[in-house]
Amino acid sequence: MTAAAPAIPRAVIRLAVPAIATGLLGTAVFLADRLMLARHDQAALASMQLQGPLLWSVTSVFMALCTGTVAVVARSTGAGDESRARAAARASVRLSAQLGSAVAIVGLLSLQPLVVAFGPEDPALRALSADYLRITLTTLPFTFVATSAAMVFSAHGDTRTPLLAGAIANVVNIAINGLLIYGHSLQLGPLVLSVPALGVEGAATGTASAFVLEAAVLLWALGRPGHPLCIAGWWRTPAAIDREARAAILRVSIPAVIERALVHAGFLSYAKAIAALGAVAMAANQALVTVESICFMCADGFGVAAATVMGQRLGAGDVAGARAGGRFACALAVGSITLAGLLVWATGAFTLPVFVAPGQDGDALVQTAQVALPLLALAQPGMSAGIVLAMGLRGAGDTRTPLVAAVIGGLLVRVPLAWGLALGLGWGLRGIWIASTIDWTARATWLAWSFARGRWTKTAV
Repeated sequence: MTAAAPAIPRAVIRLAVPAIATGLLGTAVFLADRLMLARHDQAALASMQLQGPLLWSVTSVFMALCTGTVAVVARSTGAGDESRARAAARASVRLSAQLGSAVAIVGLLSLQPLVVAFGPEDPALRALSADYLRITLTTLPFTFVATSAAMVFSAHGDTRTPLLAGAIANVVNIAINGLLIYGHSLQLGPLVLSVPALGVEGAATGTASAFVLEAAVLLWALGRPGHPLCIAGWWRTPAAIDREARAAILRVSIPAVIERALVHAGFLSYAKAIAALGAVAMAANQALVTVESICFMCADGFGVAAATVMGQRLGAGDVAGARAGGRFACALAVGSITLAGLLVWATGAFTLPVFVAPGQDGDALVQTAQVALPLLALAQPGMSAGIVLAMGLRGAGDTRTPLVAAVIGGLLVRVPLAWGLALGLGWGLRGIWIASTIDWTARATWLAWSFARGRWTKTAV
């Protein structure tokens, strides 16, 4: 143990608590969509089975690029090299804007093939999915910039600013959702102002507006002259100035990008298996995923803390501190998130009916979802350990170990098991969640062994 070791738990908690809150607020944007659409129409909720996984896959693949940002900014901060950290922040924001624009254009041009390839057979559900994606893809550059800027703040040790930006974005999202999903009429004397009920399009407008505002707030905060990582004028700074930092970001990120692309190609096949189970199973799975997202985002928050502490400690030459930070973050995540999973299971009878629209018979949805609730709880130890260890290793600069874990678990284990158990054996949604649980357990086992082996402590960034 080093002299600084007693400060490790405090550092992890100080970073993790705002990061968890930020993650929950980020999830709350989509949670609000799902909850409010569920109260609007079950078909609208079922349609999220396509756009939810598709947007998550696109965002997740992009976030792999932020892996290099976290590693370079955290290491540079730990080493006291603010100039390199600032260059990495500028390069990351510039890359996110460029990549977001490119992905948005490709996505809009290929919208109908995507909906046909990964959506359900129901033409009405496909149309709803296309309406949602058309709006959210348009603002994808802002989503990418917001994600990148938040990662810059977190890697530098500031998880509170992203929390504030996320809170503002959520208020805007809920307000716009409430106005546009259901529609409203306001009479001002003889004048009547009417907003039609836009349903899915209203939810997409709220989500898009939230991410645009979040990007604006974070860029303003990073652009302040007094900030150590001030990136004012990042759009006109010659790229050559940040060439070394950009090269370091890409070098660390490439394995993570490959990992995310492969895994999410498999995940979309996994989502297709769920779609093949029908509209009730799709809506039930969306309800379960929405409830589980609370656990998932808590794990992400602990992962942000692990990545920051491990990266900064390695930058300062404190290998023992980096190990201690990773262990503490993982243990705290597994303990707290496992309890959260058990709580989700225990309260399922009360929470699942929230996803049923008024006037609709939701017994089938609730019964289908309840079958998988025990598996949701059982998956939490493996999921939380897998997420935290993977993010911690990436923050330390080791992106190859999480690549192996994700390809084996997410691509070679989850997808074949989902199709075989859910459709081949006819186990339905239960088979889907068995496949997910086995995947997370396999990933966590490999990552824990790799963390203990310690090769990541010698990774250069």
